[in-house]
Amino acid sequence: MTEPQGRLEDSITPKLKHSMVGERTAEGLFIVDALTGEIVDQALNKSTEPAKIATNAVDKYVGIDTRLPSEARNAAELIEATEVHDPFLKNLTVDYQKLFELMDHGKPVTETMVFRYLCEHLTAWNCWVGSMDELAKAFPQLSQRSLFSILKNLEDGLIRRTSKGSRGPSIIRIHPWYAFRRATYVRDELLARWCQPASGLLQRPTEQTSRQQDTP
Repeated sequence: MTEPQGRLEDSITPKLKHSMVGERTAEGLFIVDALTGEIVDQALNKSTEPAKIATNAVDKYVGIDTRLPSEARNAAELIEATEVHDPFLKNLTVDYQKLFELMDHGKPVTETMVFRYLCEHLTAWNCWVGSMDELAKAFPQLSQRSLFSILKNLEDGLIRRTSKGSRGPSIIRIHPWYAFRRATYVRDELLARWCQPASGLLQRPTEQTSRQQDTP
């Protein structure tokens, strides 16, 4: 039932007559004098505003105006490709409680801190695109050899690594259970895809399907 706007006027109390009746309609609650038909007081229902629907203007074609996400060579190209259909890339979610639980289960502090850094600096979706030099600057107390060892240990289920050539950046995919940067409604899909074979995880969910359909 729709709530009426405010109370009926208290000033009508001493004016009440036996001929007054209350009538509720779709417009609200009315007190009417049954003898004269006069509306003595009223409380109109609040008008219901139409729900606002979020829209996203698409003015590019992924794979034509941008590279495919799986073909991005750096962070800028990955962002350009993914933001076409995902206006929520600024939304970063990091589950710090789960990060702390890693240490409760025996994960060393240094490995947890590096993993946390990757979670907090996701480029798009559940991907961090950067270089070892960038990680070295973030952790000057660790040698590159130590960082390589830490990343290797994190590959026990927390991250997956690929590289774009010998001089290209490293692409590190983070387990979406711990962090992701995109619309929250796709998190379940990211979790499901994490359990699939590693190939193609940078593609949009429909990208592989559309490629198969377009192939004669």
